[in-house]
Amino acid sequence: MKTLLAIVNAPKESKEFLRYVAGMAVNLAAEVKVLYVHTPPNYPYGLAASVDVASLQVEENLKELIEETDRILEKDIDEITKEIQSPVFTGFSSEIGLTTTVAKKFVSGEKIDMVLLEGQQDYGFWMQSPTNLDVISVLECPVWIIPKGAIYLPFSEIVYATDYNEEDIINLKKLISLFPHLEPNITALHITDSVDFEERVKKEGFLEMLQSKTSYKNLTVKTVHKSKDKETIQLVNDFALSNRADLLVMLKENKSFLERIFTKNQTKETLKTTDLPLLVYHEKE
Repeated sequence: MKTLLAIVNAPKESKEFLRYVAGMAVNLAAEVKVLYVHTPPNYPYGLAASVDVASLQVEENLKELIEETDRILEKDIDEITKEIQSPVFTGFSSEIGLTTTVAKKFVSGEKIDMVLLEGQQDYGFWMQSPTNLDVISVLECPVWIIPKGAIYLPFSEIVYATDYNEEDIINLKKLISLFPHLEPNITALHITDSVDFEERVKKEGFLEMLQSKTSYKNLTVKTVHKSKDKETIQLVNDFALSNRADLLVMLKENKSFLERIFTKNQTKETLKTTDLPLLVYHEKE
């Protein structure tokens, strides 16, 4: 059984995220551990080193915050468990520290298969918080980003952003193995500025090779040409919307694309909000 680690942003506002994770866990036959990390201002320098009245008060406040967080998480988890009638949640933890450091420790110590992050509504789909990008950068397991307020439905149309590398075979097999009972349609999408790239892909039989090596027939290959008036992100977003995709998948090693997804310097046209989750694989997993 796979183990998922769900990292919540704000416990008082994360019940819908946990409900999404629970539905997904049931569908994937997985168990879920929940983590909340509180990072005090200027951490760790903001924590007083001396034992005086002020530092003791800070410690007491942090202790109360963690206790309150645990009560909120326990209540939400109990309610969701009753709703879905399945005990997918196997534990929760609230800690003080840096999200990246604590998450990395959990992934290693708890043998986590995948991490789920909650998207930031204020940023929109294509602009996530720097913390989310940091978590993706340091972890060596697949990371999901779930849009704020999203409702889980079984995936049926998946877009896999690719540069047509050998690693695609490995990650496509992993992706397919996640949903053996769903058999979703998967589109391997490549954005290119080469006029004859699509013709070369067909000539070299890339689609046939993918289908043969993955033993999966619900797989297609698409090429979208770059245009002067549209960013790569916008092209992927438009393709996903027009094809009613419900999941976007990509490799972490595609750094330039990831950085553009997580930057705030985007045009208004690019910032269309969708309910599309993002799954990031690591090339060397």
